[in-house]
Amino acid sequence: MNPKRAAAPAHQTKRVGGLDGVRALCALGVAGVHTSFAAGVMGAYTMPPGNEVLATLLAGLRPLALGPFFVLSGMLLYRPFARWTLTGADRPRIGPFLAKRLARLWPAYVLLALVCVFLLNLDAVDGPWYVLRPILMLQVYDYTWIAGMDPAWTVPAEMQYYLALPLLAALMHRLAKGVSDPVRKARRMMVPLALVTVGSAVWTYYIHRPEMGVYPEEYWWPLAVGGAFALGMAMAVLHVLAEIKPDDKPALYRVAGNHPLLFWAGALAVYAFNCTQPFGRPGYGDYEGVGLALTQYFLLLVFSYLMVMPLSIPGAKSRVVDAIVANPVSRYLGRISYGIYLWHFAIMYFWFETGSVFGTQPALMHQLRGTIGFPELMSAVLVGSILAATVSHYLVERPIVNAVGKWAARKDRPATPAAGSRDAYTVAGPR
Repeated sequence: MNPKRAAAPAHQTKRVGGLDGVRALCALGVAGVHTSFAAGVMGAYTMPPGNEVLATLLAGLRPLALGPFFVLSGMLLYRPFARWTLTGADRPRIGPFLAKRLARLWPAYVLLALVCVFLLNLDAVDGPWYVLRPILMLQVYDYTWIAGMDPAWTVPAEMQYYLALPLLAALMHRLAKGVSDPVRKARRMMVPLALVTVGSAVWTYYIHRPEMGVYPEEYWWPLAVGGAFALGMAMAVLHVLAEIKPDDKPALYRVAGNHPLLFWAGALAVYAFNCTQPFGRPGYGDYEGVGLALTQYFLLLVFSYLMVMPLSIPGAKSRVVDAIVANPVSRYLGRISYGIYLWHFAIMYFWFETGSVFGTQPALMHQLRGTIGFPELMSAVLVGSILAATVSHYLVERPIVNAVGKWAARKDRPATPAAGSRDAYTVAGPR
């Protein structure tokens, strides 16, 4: 069988609703965690939880809800490169790849940065660099706090993994060139991914040592999320192996496809275990010690795999899972999930009426804890972030993505259909 021909059916342009639904769940989960802290529900340090049951449930989402975003990016973006290595398909063109990634991530992020700088932090502007720093995604390296952009540190991390992916793909391709069997190739390709995963675990240990203090500057660097991105890339390898050998699919692939609900039950069990905050305090949002941080690092990987893998397999069906993630509301929220993730913290500042536009310095969120009830604040965050995300999606993101996509298609036209066509699943960041 021609491997290029075998891979071709997986190339479609249709979005997969279940993956959009996972993005929606994760974006709403992150928003719920942050809102619960600001409303005084989740405890922190000397401040006890305002509602122990709700605080325990929401604290269990930290940091699990962030993992699937990075896993999805690694899986969906690396898959064309995996086909290049495993099937001999043409290598994806780097220029169009990077242009599409920049178009997907940067415009919405810049819009948020401009709104936050000039409406919430105008009094802190001390020169052009204050404005350019977040636009260039460099504020995470000297950590400059910009009210409203608090959770947006993951966007520079995501962008830097986009830049690193072609280099990592080239390394994995070189390692796999010495053998012809796809399975042996795949094993060699896993070596750099294992090293990235271990390296991220070591980095997690380093930044959570007691002598580093609470939220050290290095915490915001992209190294700690490398394991999730590498996991997604490993899942892409499994997908391509399944395309090449449909009658001899990898065991992990077969089980996920045959028992998607079992995988989600496993993800629920991981979440329940994380609610106990091993080595930490249930219901608290303290900065993690080494034990809790490392435990959550590996729980995040397991949780993300169990959530994402069955939904990414064509033909895998579960009425329960589909009802949760493939309904029209979940799919729509998934399409705008990047905007929900970006805007939910800024919406809180506007709702609290703190910042330059209100004639005050933006208050730190712990200073505002408990001044508004959770139902009121959560309602405002949901409505405000969904509205902001919708405007951003239709007026900023989609027009730019479509324009760059057309340009990239023209650049890709000389490539063979198996390499030049779009992948089955459209990527949306956290992000």
